[in-house]
Amino acid sequence: MEFKERFKNYKAIEEKRGRLLVVYATSTRANVPAMIAGDAVREFIDQIDAIPSDITSIDVLLHSTGGDALAAWKLMSVLRERFKSIAVLVPYMAFSAATIFSLGADEIVMHPHASLGPIDPQITMRLPDGTQRRFAFEDVGAFLRFIKEEVGISEQAYITSIVDKLFSVVDPINVGASKRASELATDVGERLLRMHMTTAEEKNRARTIAEGLNKTFFAHGDAVSRSRARELQLRIADDNSDLEKLLWNAYIGIESYMCLRNPFNPLQYFLANGGAGSLAHPAPVVLPPNTPPQLANQIWQQIVQQALQAMSQPTVEVEYTLVNALIESTRKASEYKTIGSLSAARIIGGEIQLSATDKEAGWREIPLATS
Repeated sequence: MEFKERFKNYKAIEEKRGRLLVVYATSTRANVPAMIAGDAVREFIDQIDAIPSDITSIDVLLHSTGGDALAAWKLMSVLRERFKSIAVLVPYMAFSAATIFSLGADEIVMHPHASLGPIDPQITMRLPDGTQRRFAFEDVGAFLRFIKEEVGISEQAYITSIVDKLFSVVDPINVGASKRASELATDVGERLLRMHMTTAEEKNRARTIAEGLNKTFFAHGDAVSRSRARELQLRIADDNSDLEKLLWNAYIGIESYMCLRNPFNPLQYFLANGGAGSLAHPAPVVLPPNTPPQLANQIWQQIVQQALQAMSQPTVEVEYTLVNALIESTRKASEYKTIGSLSAARIIGGEIQLSATDKEAGWREIPLATS
């Protein structure tokens, strides 16, 4: 869906809410990675500068699986410096750092399909075999509780031996980093909540809410529905079916433009966009058993020459463009795009060797063609 159609969706939400709207979406398309990151702050500043100075309230429609907690903190801090009232609108998902960002809002408007998520940070470590493993600090604590409570080992000597074994698999530095990241998530969550929870009772509750979102979930991907978010004492707005329809229309427009329901498979994309011919198998050559040796030798030499000529031909390149993120409104729009090319060749054995080269990646302004 082009911007002029998304513009209409955003305008309808603004008219319904009586407030200006900014949209921030990071890609949730399979194989198109994107996250909330510090480079979005500058784009948000441009959005803020495009808003008249007498406007003191703002809505942010958010779609993201998360990212950098400190970037989420910085984004909300910038908005708080400018606006007295902030609402976050979640049509579908706002996980991890996106949930952290939402905690700083005076209210969170959730569609019935929407989910928030735990804010426990995930640490990625590289194993000796080159593979990667993700874990959270709570995983370490759960392992030790399992040893003590389920297995029943309590003697310190045995516990020490088990911890030594654990540290032979997990670098102690990574455990320390996960501990600090966990403390940071709780601290940032609490600070964001205290932006609008100002009484002594509310401030105490802010700590409880932040710790609950960090430490009481059994999986990082656990979904926090609208009703569950209310049980956690988050400031969730009352249901509004008319507004919910508008939110979903806006999300569908974003989903369509960013191709969120269509996984990016590089090989399939290459084959479907002009690359298939370069990978065609040559027809098999079968010589009759009674072919004279001299003639057979000539035929095989010709086949080898044709193969060498084919290998010397220019490599077919297929261009691709991916939308990693967008920040837009009825006043200004920008998007983070990755532009690159795919090339492929058949190697010995007939296997396909595919390579991708990113030629350009970064934020760019989108012309406001609204009619």
